[in-house]
Amino acid sequence: MPSPDHPRVFRLLPWFSGISAVVITLIAFGNAWVISDFLTQQLFEREAVVSRDFVQNVLVSDGSLDYLANPSDAEARERFRGSVVHLANMRDVLRTNIYGRDQKVLWSSTPGLIGRQFDENDELDEALRGDMVVHAGRISPDARAKQEHEGLSEAAAYFVETYIPVKDRNDQSVVGVIELYKVPVSLTESIQKAQMQVGAAALGGALLLYLSLFGLIRRADRTMQAQRQKLIDTETMAAVGELAASVAHNIRNPLASIRSSAELSLESMADHGEESARDILREVDRASNRVTQLLRLSHDGNAPNVPVDIGPLLQDSVADHRETFARRQQTLALHAPPDNTRVLADAPLLLQVVNSLLANASEAMPSGGHCEVSVDHSANRFVTVTISDEGTGIAPEALKQAFRPFFTTKPQGMGLGLSLARRIVERLGGTIALNNRPSGGTTVTLTLPRS
Repeated sequence: MPSPDHPRVFRLLPWFSGISAVVITLIAFGNAWVISDFLTQQLFEREAVVSRDFVQNVLVSDGSLDYLANPSDAEARERFRGSVVHLANMRDVLRTNIYGRDQKVLWSSTPGLIGRQFDENDELDEALRGDMVVHAGRISPDARAKQEHEGLSEAAAYFVETYIPVKDRNDQSVVGVIELYKVPVSLTESIQKAQMQVGAAALGGALLLYLSLFGLIRRADRTMQAQRQKLIDTETMAAVGELAASVAHNIRNPLASIRSSAELSLESMADHGEESARDILREVDRASNRVTQLLRLSHDGNAPNVPVDIGPLLQDSVADHRETFARRQQTLALHAPPDNTRVLADAPLLLQVVNSLLANASEAMPSGGHCEVSVDHSANRFVTVTISDEGTGIAPEALKQAFRPFFTTKPQGMGLGLSLARRIVERLGGTIALNNRPSGGTTVTLTLPRS
């Protein structure tokens, strides 16, 4: 359970993947709907304007407009009846009604409506005031059952009902209203194509936006995870450094006393004790060197890197471990370049890394085997040191955590060797990698900056 000291880890990428997908999808559909609705309405209004101009021109050109202004004029009525036939035969027109100023139907494609008066028609009232009224929408399945829609093509999905005010040529007053009920098939096809294009553009834009943001967030999440892990490792290594400093401080004083005692014994003991005393001194010196290296590692400041000849350093480390390898029925070989190959490093710390890796290689071969240390200096900026053993290798799940502090597969191990090695190598400006060999065993690769 999370606590104030150990809060729940926020999983940025999964949360973003889900929430952003929903939000971007809703925005895309919303934009597509708004744009499609606006585009459809504009097309309907454009269709109504074209119809209005056509009707006005027909009535003005043949004088039919006079009949609306004076319905009692018999000659104008005849011209009018000849003109309305053109209006009724307009493409996609299903119904045509012509109203006088008194809201009475003067002519209709539905004969039963002629002579009727509609007093409660808001659209008609608005048109008589001089405004063109456009009412459009989809043809629902129920609407298709109406008589006026019988035999209508399935391709017709929209209807447009337009109330067109007809104005006098002289004073521009409204003398009548023409109602056209149309089912524009070609306009329907254009609207559907436009909606598909708008939808495709919205979907493509949403997908591009999502992928772009997902890529950025994934990279940011990986960076934060790496920084978090590095922070944890830093805090852990800081605690290890404090522990190392404390242990080193408490060990150096006893070592000094042991050395003093050994020196006194060397002066006073018989010849048969001289060799043992020298062994004591040698081991005390080695322990003291290790403690000194531990103190250098735990120091907060970074010592400046200096040119170090990698060949002699590796020779010293290999020579120091040959006896240990021989006791375990193991062989140790070094392939170093004969010329001077210098790297920028801190020699004692680098030697500590190599010693730790050779000790691991020896422990990884309990049944004997061969370990090989080689140097590749073909690159211009870096020198590569490879340590390969013929041990049992590392399980894939353990390989991913091998450099974590306190992680170990050894029964008596503390899990600090590889983590300390990585910290030292990174302090020197290099990298360290651990991989299993196809033929068995492991390979550790150190990449160090060339001097």
